[in-house]
Order: sequence, then structure tokens, then C-alpha cells
Amino acid sequence: MRTTRNRTLNLGQSPLSASEKKPQNSDSQNIQSKWGKSILQLAIQLTPLAVILLVWEVGTGAFNIPQFIEPALVGKPSAIVLEVWDLLSSGSVFQHIFVTFQEAMTGLVLAMIGGISLGIVLAYSPSGARIALPYVQIFNSLPRIALAPFFIVWFGIGLLSKVLLAALAAFFPIFFTTYQGLQSIERELVAAFQVMGANRWQMLHMVVLPSVLSWVIAGIRTSLGMALVGALVAEYIGSTQGLGYLLMAAQGTLNVDKAWAILVILAFISVLLDWGVRVLEAYVLRWRPNPREL
Repeated sequence: MRTTRNRTLNLGQSPLSASEKKPQNSDSQNIQSKWGKSILQLAIQLTPLAVILLVWEVGTGAFNIPQFIEPALVGKPSAIVLEVWDLLSSGSVFQHIFVTFQEAMTGLVLAMIGGISLGIVLAYSPSGARIALPYVQIFNSLPRIALAPFFIVWFGIGLLSKVLLAALAAFFPIFFTTYQGLQSIERELVAAFQVMGANRWQMLHMVVLPSVLSWVIAGIRTSLGMALVGALVAEYIGSTQGLGYLLMAAQGTLNVDKAWAILVILAFISVLLDWGVRVLEAYVLRWRPNPREL
């Protein structure tokens, strides 16, 4: 009797244990599938770059193949890698990286303060928007590189001119995304909260911020690169330090490989900063549903 009862209990428990294992197996399979898709996507993204670098390296005479690309004019990938290693291992480039980073980030903060503030003011002041928007469009159409010499003359070759040019370059994407984000808020939603007696703080916290935050972060992502470019342009035209100064010095001595190495370092910094903003966006907007899961 006891043996039969034990067998019955074991038979009754086996489906339960199998059902408990199924979610764990499915979770592990989902993780493996996501990793596989990520690796495949990364491989697809890197394949064109790898092909270009291979053709470039071969064309400059590598592997005893007849040369059909002049390395003195366009550089050589293997030599560029060595230049990057020399710059990083010697440590001489880190001070210049810090200077450029300081200029770009300070300019970005100023652009965020000015762009978000002006976007809010004009979004809630239609008459002010009609007056100010044409001027904003005119200043936005001016090429930043053409303004750089004026900034150097007006504010000198120190930190201020680079910060202000970086702020000017980063201002417009943040302003326009903030303004458009506030304009996109559904009036019916605002009216519904007003009918329910929501005060200004509740309207800001429950309606305005959730609606406009994704727009502002998108503008910051765009402005991040613009601020970096603005600082580099100012350094390139008149400076004694920074990555823009290093780039100008390398090009002035016709050191093509070193110039490319500096651009590679700049590209890596840009990717790293963009990744940081993506992480911040994912954290700040963690309440928002993922479109892939809908």
C-alpha cells in the first residue's frame, strides 16, 4: 500500500516539476536568443568596416600586393593603430581629451539650460514664439565654422570661446525638441487634468514631464555630438591644447596617420558618450513600454 501511494505521489508530482522547469528553460532560451541576435547584429554592422579596412590595408601595399593607394595621402590602417597605441600608451593625449571633454560638456550644460528654458517659454507664449522663432531660425542657419573666428577674436583662445561655440552648436537641437515636445502634448489630456482640479505642480509632474522628456533626451543625444564638434572647431582655429589642436598640428606636419588616430579617438569618445546617454534614457524612461514588446 505504501509503495503504491508513493508511486502515485511521484506520478502526481512529476508534471508539476516539469511545468516549473519550463519557464526557466524558456527564460534561458530567450536570453540566448537575445545574445545571438545582438552578436549577429554587431557582426553585420562591423562587416562593411572590416571590408573597407582590409581593402585599404591591401591597397597600401600590404601582404606584398602591388600598391594602388598612396599611404602618404590617405594613411595606412596598421600605422593608424600604432599611432593610437603610441598616443594612449605615452599618456600625452589624455590632457587634451580632458580639455575637449570639459569644453564640450560645459557647453552642453549651458545649451540645455538655455534651450529647455526658451523652449518652455515660447511653447506657452504663442505671441512670443511668433516674434522669436524667425530669429532662432536665422541663427540656426549660420554655419558654426564661419562663426568660430569671431568667437576667437571676441573671447580669446582660452576656455570661454570654446565653451560658447560648443553651447551655440548644441543649443538648437535641444530648443527645437523641447518646443516641439511641448507642442505635441494632447490638449484633451491637459483639459481633463484641469477638470479634475490638478494644480500646476501636478500638471508638470503628471502631464508635461512624461510627455516632453523623451523629446528632450533625443535633443540632448543630438546636441552631444554638436557640442563636441563646436569645441573641436574652435580648438582647430585657435588653441594651444585639446584634440582639435592636436589634429591641426598633425595635419600641419602632414602626419596623416596621427591625424587619423586622433579622429579614431574622437569617434570612440562620441560612441562612449552616446552610450552613456542611452543608459540614462533607459533609466529615466524605464516606465515607458518597449515597442518591441508590444
